[in-house]
Amino acid sequence: MRHLVLVVTLVAPTATGRSLCPLDVPVTAFVAPSKASRQLLSVQNVQNEDDGDDGDEQATGFVLPGFLRPELPESDSYFKKYGRPTDITEESFGALLPMAEAVDEATGGWGLSYADLRPATPRTPVGLGFLATNIFYLTGGAYLGIKGDVFFGGLTELAGIVSFAYHYLQLDLGVNRSEVRLVLLLDYITAGATLLTGGAYMIQAGISHVPVEALFTATGALASLSLCWVWEFGYPYIFWHSLWHILSAATGFLIGQNHLAVAA
Repeated sequence: MRHLVLVVTLVAPTATGRSLCPLDVPVTAFVAPSKASRQLLSVQNVQNEDDGDDGDEQATGFVLPGFLRPELPESDSYFKKYGRPTDITEESFGALLPMAEAVDEATGGWGLSYADLRPATPRTPVGLGFLATNIFYLTGGAYLGIKGDVFFGGLTELAGIVSFAYHYLQLDLGVNRSEVRLVLLLDYITAGATLLTGGAYMIQAGISHVPVEALFTATGALASLSLCWVWEFGYPYIFWHSLWHILSAATGFLIGQNHLAVAA
């Protein structure tokens, strides 16, 4: 429906009533568009949308491959599809229930939700490859332990073991399982302890003595972690979270090596 604004001139008396003055009064008239005009408008809208998409891609200067930037329907994100977890109970978490409730409350229910990785399973090539990326934590931690940093090396290995267990259950049991949430909470604990220790090492060494390679891998790791939360489903999640495993393990290894060199 379109409208036209017409100006109608009326003649009205002045305040004294002795003379007349013209008044221009706008009048809005609504006119239904013809079939031809509707078709023309439809074609113009499609062209404008196409131009907008091309402009966005040209403005960024970098476009990810299609399989790494799929459209994200509302139902594909676990949290959007299933909402806040309802199985955070003493039966599921035991002594860790207060911590689970704190994480759930602080994140509005998002913190203990997890991605639906179907069709991947622990027995498919993609699932096996994803689980295999945890080996970088194990090998890096073992090397640091052998070289003398048993504490940080041990934490890194433990983080890798718990990460493997979490993702195995995530792949095997699927969505909405309290067993997976429990191991996810353990993953937060072990990974958090490892990250805090690595951060303390960086502060102790001073930013000027932190290897540049570690800063690059840390940046890449955080970017990958952020992107796997954006595309929190299936193969895109597996791709970005695999990069998080590899780059965060490399960062921990480089920081641990630097700590050993400074302490020597």
